[in-house]
Amino acid sequence: MRMRSLRLLVAARQLCAGLKQTAAGEPLGARSQLLRAVHTSSTPGPPVTTPPPNTVAPFEDAFTKGQRDKASFIQVLDLFCGRDVRRRGHIELIEAALRWMPQFGVEKDLEVYNKLLDVFPKEVFVPQNFIQTMFLHYPRQQECAIRVLDQMEFYGVTPNKHTYFLLVQTFGKLSHPVKKYQRLLYWFPRFKHVNPYPVPLHLETDPVAMSKVCLERIAADRDARATVYQVTVCGSGARVKKLRKPFFHIFQSPDQMSLLGDHDPSYPVIVEGPFPLWLKKTCVQYYVLRAEPGATKKVGAR
Repeated sequence: MRMRSLRLLVAARQLCAGLKQTAAGEPLGARSQLLRAVHTSSTPGPPVTTPPPNTVAPFEDAFTKGQRDKASFIQVLDLFCGRDVRRRGHIELIEAALRWMPQFGVEKDLEVYNKLLDVFPKEVFVPQNFIQTMFLHYPRQQECAIRVLDQMEFYGVTPNKHTYFLLVQTFGKLSHPVKKYQRLLYWFPRFKHVNPYPVPLHLETDPVAMSKVCLERIAADRDARATVYQVTVCGSGARVKKLRKPFFHIFQSPDQMSLLGDHDPSYPVIVEGPFPLWLKKTCVQYYVLRAEPGATKKVGAR
């Protein structure tokens, strides 16, 4: 400290001596040169408008280019992981990947979710003492991992042991993402079979088979039978063959058939609808036949 104070006093003395000589008749250039020798900070330049090369913007654009499938999605993640060991911009990449997962058709793929959790740098966000554990060590990273688990919960994807290993390796056993994982494993198996009429895991692509699945779900009688009436399309040629023929899928129980047989033809049969029926993301519309009360045939009438 004494040597530093001595240097400052010597510099101040030299500065005062230089100012006196300048006042005595030295040119202005010598004075500015002296001040420049004392003040050595660099002149601030213009603001940088171009983004730095290690941003996540190129990977955001990578999701919009090329074929949208699982292989392309994983290729973008591998490209990011191989770019930098420190994984700079991993939060922005994971949030962008969560938004693009439905477009790539991987929103229900457990392997892709584990690949997303593998993007986090390992053993960096693990708390070292109980105070860091109590005060949410690295909150942005933990909240990002919780958003990944929330999307898994929304689409009904059950995590596995590899998911737990990635979370423990990244955030530690007492972190909030690990607690979220434990809650998912506790509740998902209990609610998996609670619905007495579960929706099929893979829905039919054929509209006739799809309509049969929907009508069986809303039928109140197990003895109901399904009948399909296909409408013929007039004409010939390749264009007519490509057209999908309209059809009517009727689902009736024996009691409904007997009621329809006893219906008086002088009364109209009302067709009500369409009513929507949702199975996951597929909406099917159906109609209901209804008659007015007392529209049955009278006994002895011809």
